Amino acid sequence: MTNRNRVRLSQLSLGLAIALAAAPAFAQNTSAGVSGRIVGADAAPVTGAQVTIVHTPSGTVSNATTGADGRYAARGLRVGGPYTITIVKDGVTEVREGIYLQLADVTSVDATLGEEAATLATIEVTGANVASEIFSSDKMGAGSNVTNAQIQAFPSIERNLQDYARLDPRVTQTDKSRNEISVGGQNPRYNAIRIDGISTNDAFGLESNSLPTPKQPFSMDVIDEIAIDVANYDVTISGGTGGVINAVTKSGTNNFSGSVYGLYRDNSMVRDNDDGSDFSGFEDETTYGVTFGGPLVKDRLFFFFNYEKYEQGAPGPSFGPVGSGASNIVNITQGDIDAIRGIAQGYGFDAGTYGAGGADTTGEEYGLKIDWNINDAHRAAFRVGTSDQSVANFPGFGSTQIALSTYAYQRDYKFDTYTAQLFSDWTSNFSTEAKVSYRDYSAVRTPTVDLPAVAVRVGNATVNFGTEENTHANILETETLNAYLAGNLFVGDHTLKFGVDYEDNDIYNLFGRRSNGVYTFNSIADFQNGRPSFYRYYHPAGGNRDNTAAIWGIENLGLFVQDTWAVNYNLTLSFGLRYDEPMVDTDPTYNAAAEATFGFDNSSTIDGNGLVQPRFGFNYTFDSDRPTQIRGGFGLFQGAAANVWLSNPFTNTGFGYIDYSFFSGLNTPCNTSDGRCFVADPNGQLVLVPPGASEGTQSVDFVDPNLGQPAVWKANLAWDHELPFWGLTASAEVIFSEVEEAIYYEHLNLGAPTAVGQDGRLIYWNANGLNPARWNQFGSGSGVSARANRDSSFTDAIIARPTSEGESQQISFSLSKMNNGESPWSWMASYTYTNAEEVSPLTSSTSGSQWGNNNTFNPNEEVSATSSYEIKDRFVAAVSWEKRFFGDYATRVSMFYEGRSGRPFSYVFDNDANGDGRFGNDLLYIPTGPGDVRFGSAAEEAAFWAYVESNEYLRANRGRVAERNGARAPWVNQFDVRISQELPGFFKDHKSEIWLDILNVGNMIDKDWGQIEEVGFPGSRGVVEYGGIDPVTGQYVYRFNTPDTTRIYDDRAISRWSLQIGFRYKF
Repeated sequence: MTNRNRVRLSQLSLGLAIALAAAPAFAQNTSAGVSGRIVGADAAPVTGAQVTIVHTPSGTVSNATTGADGRYAARGLRVGGPYTITIVKDGVTEVREGIYLQLADVTSVDATLGEEAATLATIEVTGANVASEIFSSDKMGAGSNVTNAQIQAFPSIERNLQDYARLDPRVTQTDKSRNEISVGGQNPRYNAIRIDGISTNDAFGLESNSLPTPKQPFSMDVIDEIAIDVANYDVTISGGTGGVINAVTKSGTNNFSGSVYGLYRDNSMVRDNDDGSDFSGFEDETTYGVTFGGPLVKDRLFFFFNYEKYEQGAPGPSFGPVGSGASNIVNITQGDIDAIRGIAQGYGFDAGTYGAGGADTTGEEYGLKIDWNINDAHRAAFRVGTSDQSVANFPGFGSTQIALSTYAYQRDYKFDTYTAQLFSDWTSNFSTEAKVSYRDYSAVRTPTVDLPAVAVRVGNATVNFGTEENTHANILETETLNAYLAGNLFVGDHTLKFGVDYEDNDIYNLFGRRSNGVYTFNSIADFQNGRPSFYRYYHPAGGNRDNTAAIWGIENLGLFVQDTWAVNYNLTLSFGLRYDEPMVDTDPTYNAAAEATFGFDNSSTIDGNGLVQPRFGFNYTFDSDRPTQIRGGFGLFQGAAANVWLSNPFTNTGFGYIDYSFFSGLNTPCNTSDGRCFVADPNGQLVLVPPGASEGTQSVDFVDPNLGQPAVWKANLAWDHELPFWGLTASAEVIFSEVEEAIYYEHLNLGAPTAVGQDGRLIYWNANGLNPARWNQFGSGSGVSARANRDSSFTDAIIARPTSEGESQQISFSLSKMNNGESPWSWMASYTYTNAEEVSPLTSSTSGSQWGNNNTFNPNEEVSATSSYEIKDRFVAAVSWEKRFFGDYATRVSMFYEGRSGRPFSYVFDNDANGDGRFGNDLLYIPTGPGDVRFGSAAEEAAFWAYVESNEYLRANRGRVAERNGARAPWVNQFDVRISQELPGFFKDHKSEIWLDILNVGNMIDKDWGQIEEVGFPGSRGVVEYGGIDPVTGQYVYRFNTPDTTRIYDDRAISRWSLQIGFRYKF
């Protein structure tokens, strides 16, 4: 058998026994580590050798001593480098230079001391020679690192973490416009993002990008390195049900340095619309900023400052009326819009116009970081950051709907963060890291007008205007305190880690939904005549919207302990245990009537429902001619539910507002001056409520007393091998996850069913809802009432419940070549297969939407099906090339390719088929053939069967109920490219750089290439309208008009080519 250490001597230049690799050894941290084993020429361990580790740019020093087994270790080091490591024993000194350390990783540096070593042996290992981030005895789970060089090299028009996280084969951008990423088909809201130890993820859960603001609240120019954990068994990992993205910001050094930069694009740098008109998604985008850092006291005190400003002119929608030239045309004419506007003026208000209306999106961010080398044993870091954003939003657009300018709103964000960290080496074998952080966050929706929300149907399409219903009153404020303390004790071949973390989150959420009134009219004529087919109004208790606010807090206490055991040179094991307990500081107001009716206490919370999480990992490195390892592990991970889900019971107690719901509309005359049932004044809605109306009811949310935070089991098994040619590394990995606890929703006020459909579906319609004569071709019913047997004292009564259903499997294969300094090329290619199932996609913030946006056969069913975030097949390739044609000025070209399956979707009825009160979420029964169901007319039947025959999925599944997410959108191929060139600066050692990012290069060649075609949110594709049940045969009656189509998802120009130019001056 070949000695492992001697094998490494043969692999690296100049006889170094060195292995440089990523090892997720302390993933919660914002620092790096180094460890190794020092042996003599006889391979015996060297005891008592002094190891001095110096961060060359700042002079930061850390010291360690080898133990009886020759091992040494240091933690809490600065990320990056270069580092110089000096090893001294009995007059023999060896120096290792040019060593770079990665975020949240332990880099192994082994060495051999012997007689052949001169009194001074200095070996330089440049960054290019740090060839592998894969091979390390401490690497067990699944994850990757993105270095600062990769951040600079690869294209990113959005300039966010998600554009770089996609370099990991197991991470998918499920929504590029909203910067949404999913790991293993998991809900994006389960991801955790931390910057400099601050929990920077969207804890409340209103954003889709896992961040608290739509645009990243920190500049990519301040990020030094990114660590991506898919399955990391380190016990400091909290919130790890999805992916964990950990990033660290840059620090000052002993040299003053900085940069001034800017980026620009406008709509002339984006492919035109199909009719030749300019792209309307925005007019222009400008980003500019500055970074500056250096010493305040050489070798002791350093600073790093950054500032960035972002402006986007007139962002707009990708859907428009006939003749608008928009990417997606909705069957509404300008004449329809003009007619609606004219009627609105008669009611005394301006409904607005189609288009962006000149709204701008702006963002401003700055930060200051101070690093203090207190002495050789203690180092501190402090950072303060502020981000202010005002984002234009345009809701109400889709394949069958558009919105007028009054429906838009601005969302104003403020995000302030403060953090302090202390890294201490108390002895040569004991170190600690302490961290305290605080964040202050607010998000306020500011509507353009103060009106009711109005929807007017035009045939099968809809025009939305007024104040969007969720924007009537919407203010969120949170304050979050985090604390973390961990110790590392090195005892022989054991590394013990133990500690505690704590989070305290105070929440104020005013969500005055529907407090201006919400109207739907079935036609323009009905709008003219004031005959709404639907009306809903939430009247705040006492007329005061503050009574609807949720004011509460949640804390989490985590305890952890772990032992990493280097059993021998080949095998390393990790055993850990973590415990988390949530604590809710107050209860929702108790509603005795709700408990008496539904059997659940609405004041219940997740308080005290803690979880013990065992974790285990291993790495076995083979004695072979080339590095080869098997790694893996398993563990239980508790995450955190979006706080908005837990906040709903505090808002919907039954006492904050009265729910006036008229699902069948209002009948004229109403108590208004002209008898029409419409009032434009938000404060005058009560006049529409008939005296003694039973629709004035309570809506109550519940949390199951057994519900805890989401939790999943994860396991992985991987094989890594360095191939014998071209410096290639091959990896194969399988990752399993199984739900321990997830959340799904049930409606407690459905009432008893009134009928059973021919496919076995439970039906809740009243008699009119079952009568085919009451339904028209467009799926609207006359005198129909959903949930006929509900308790009339309540409207919605929805409970969040635990489920253990759901799982995922990922299989990935990758091939990579790192830049070793001998070739200008580096590249990677991978394939990942994902199978993921879930009970509820948890797409929304309110409990009603959570329940209603889940496509089901029967409401309240606890059935797992294909995840809404599953990307079944994904191919990824990333290539980077660098050459210096003149002087030290680099020319770089990089490309990122992604080819992936389309997103899954469900075929559904286009209206409410089962009478549970929710439209478009009932899985479609696909008839076996003509005669299996009835139709409103022969023409409708003929058109329906022609449609079925033209659709592969429907044709293949006749006689069945469509599966949830059983169909899939078309395949997507996209290439992004960056071309950059360094140029001389104005002074010595200054450089400038200009670059061009090209998004979706293939779309330049053919406008149909690179398009993202999919079914709009929430992944429901309506085919046919329910039209009652035939009283004689018991067969469904279908009404067929215009089925839903897929759309070209083109928000922010993600389905067309676009350019962005950037410039940076570095000094």
